[in-house]
Order: sequence, then structure tokens, then C-alpha cells
Amino acid sequence: MSSTITVQSPIKVAAPRGAKLAAALALGFVRWLDEQFRARAERRVQATRLAEAAELRLYARRFARHDPRFTSDLLAAADRHERTE
Repeated sequence: MSSTITVQSPIKVAAPRGAKLAAALALGFVRWLDEQFRARAERRVQATRLAEAAELRLYARRFARHDPRFTSDLLAAADRHERTE
């Protein structure tokens, strides 16, 4: 009794035409989208930071007549908050 084993070797298949170009374009588009999302998020954070600083300045002005040192401390804190990254 004898047995035979047939070993199959896969045939090389070439990449479809334009696959590299399509992949490069898709990657470029995804990177561009990522940059847009990051920029939008940074603008949103900056806008929130500016609004919070403005709110703190309004709060500080309430104390200007009674406690000028406290007011100046709060205004300085608002300035620092505006500049933080």
C-alpha cells in the first residue's frame, strides 16, 4: 500500500492595479481628518479656557471695592489660566 501527498504551492497574486495609490490616498485623507479633529478640539479647549477666565474676571470685579488684593489675585489667576496649554 502506498500513499501520495500532493503539496500545493500558492500562486503569486499581484496587487490590484492602483491599490498602492488608493491606500496612499486613503491614508492621506485619514491623516488630514485627524489634523482637523485635533485642531477643532484645541480651538474648543481654548474657547472654554477664555470663557472661564472671563467669568473669573467678572467674579473678581465684585470684590474690587472691598478687597483689592483679592481682586488682583483673582485677575492674575485668570491671566494665568488663559495662558495655560
